[in-house]
Amino acid sequence: MPPLPLTEPGDELHDLAVDFETLYARVRDVSYTPGSDAWRQITPLLLISHNLTATALVRLRALDNSPGTTIIGSRSGRELMVSVAFFSARAGADLAHALLANPAEDPPHPVSPADEPSVRTAVLAEAIAKMTGHLADAVHHLDLSATGCHSVAAAVRDATATAQPTPS
Repeated sequence: MPPLPLTEPGDELHDLAVDFETLYARVRDVSYTPGSDAWRQITPLLLISHNLTATALVRLRALDNSPGTTIIGSRSGRELMVSVAFFSARAGADLAHALLANPAEDPPHPVSPADEPSVRTAVLAEAIAKMTGHLADAVHHLDLSATGCHSVAAAVRDATATAQPTPS
């Protein structure tokens, strides 16, 4: 199979950026009630995040194996794609942390002081604050991933127009 022209990786990276932006919006707007509902709402977002990280790594490999590696500035584009994969993985970790902070819905134990309504309310408030923080971090990391993809896509497109091989 012949190598793909440089415009295809640019288009694929643009599409990946759009996918990051879509997930960004979904995470930013996620609505949940702590407990089982949070699991149902956040778990699919975590799965999508992992898929986007895998796709970013595939795109990085494609860039590394493309004829564009001989173009001046291509190394910085590959380094930026590494950061996209890193921030995407961080977003996944943030989503997993949100699930970890999610309070359990165990039935109350009759002799536990944690069963006091005031204690349960305090635990729930703390969990919600932690989950909100992790989700905000995920949104930030998804934004960085989308921005990085857009930047690399633009650089690939520019490189196609002004291709100059690196000196040997």
